Amino acid sequence: MSPFIRSRLPFEDELARDMSRLSTAMFAEEIRIVGGEPLLNPRIATILKVARTSGIAGRVVLFTNGLLLHTMSKEFWSNVDEIRVNLYPRARPTERLVDQARKRAFESGAQLSIFEYSSFRVTMVTEPHPPDAITSMIFRTCKNAHFHHCHLVHRGWLYKCACPSYLGEFLTNMGQSGYQAEADGFDIHGATDLNQQLWDFLTDNKPLDACRHCLGYVGKQQAHHQLPIEDTRDARSQPITRKTHLSKTTLTKESLRYFGRRITEVLTGKSMW
Repeated sequence: MSPFIRSRLPFEDELARDMSRLSTAMFAEEIRIVGGEPLLNPRIATILKVARTSGIAGRVVLFTNGLLLHTMSKEFWSNVDEIRVNLYPRARPTERLVDQARKRAFESGAQLSIFEYSSFRVTMVTEPHPPDAITSMIFRTCKNAHFHHCHLVHRGWLYKCACPSYLGEFLTNMGQSGYQAEADGFDIHGATDLNQQLWDFLTDNKPLDACRHCLGYVGKQQAHHQLPIEDTRDARSQPITRKTHLSKTTLTKESLRYFGRRITEVLTGKSMW
């Protein structure tokens, strides 16, 4: 959704408040700072420091395209445990800048991981799915929500995935109104019994309303490309629907695996994702 919604910068006081509240009830393997491109935020070093001192996670990990790493301060490098540089066919740092980043990471004791990406799995659609069995299976096979637990914290709310927090603006720009992210989220500061209510939210098997606008892990693979500026003014210029971009083969495989896990649970009595 990035090309079709306005840029915004998160504030460290907001992050500190949300993390402080959540850290009393949960602990994550890592807290990930993502974008867009997080290095565009002039307060990124402070945000990393807040993430580290919050106690919410064992590691602080930042995702970037690497183009601005050479401009980062000593405070930035001292407050991150791992930097994951995603390299794309275009818009990538030079080898000299990558070598420089490796040196800075080594000096600060941070891990620098580099990944090459030439394709992406299509996720967001421009026309909603019906609330049917396929939409339900898109949710049930979503690894972000159920396996990786790659949840998103945004402005006082916790979401099972990144989709709900930006979906409202994305749909409004296409003339589709009515979606309310709060219906798919958890009010961090409004909970009266944080532990129990948070557990109930994360283990609820009801598909999100946002799932009607997403292909989860069963979308087709698409070669990486950059959109011309004129195509970023309206998401409808790149129509994506369940009919055109859902991979039936992937859906079948993931559905069979899902039901296999449920059968295994019954036979062994052990919970599986």
